[in-house]
Amino acid sequence: MLLVNTFLLVLLGTAGIWRGAALVRASAPTPADLFMQSIVSEDGDLGWNQLCPDLQQQMSRETLEQLTATQRSVASQRGMTMTVEHVADRPGPNGGQIRFYVARVRAADGSSGAKTYVINTEATGCVESIQ
Repeated sequence: MLLVNTFLLVLLGTAGIWRGAALVRASAPTPADLFMQSIVSEDGDLGWNQLCPDLQQQMSRETLEQLTATQRSVASQRGMTMTVEHVADRPGPNGGQIRFYVARVRAADGSSGAKTYVINTEATGCVESIQ
């Protein structure tokens, strides 16, 4: 269980990348949906492109891609898979949205864990913050 919790914390802190999930949406995916999809599809470039310019200045594309490669290796070695589900959204205070997701991780040994993510977007749709 400690291993699963550690893995979830790494994802949040580094926007790490995991494999194995489909983000099912009835309409066109939003930048927040694409960001979450990038985490499970191990695509740091896709995730970085969803970030607002201020967030992009805080983390370079190369840094995110490097973190992606590291996380991909860890997930592969430990046989971990992840699924993500969009569960709700609310209007944000500045015209954007507050979007809620549940990420579930399962390890090869059968252990599992879940974490809730809150993504705030600007009115333009770009990802402003991830909690």
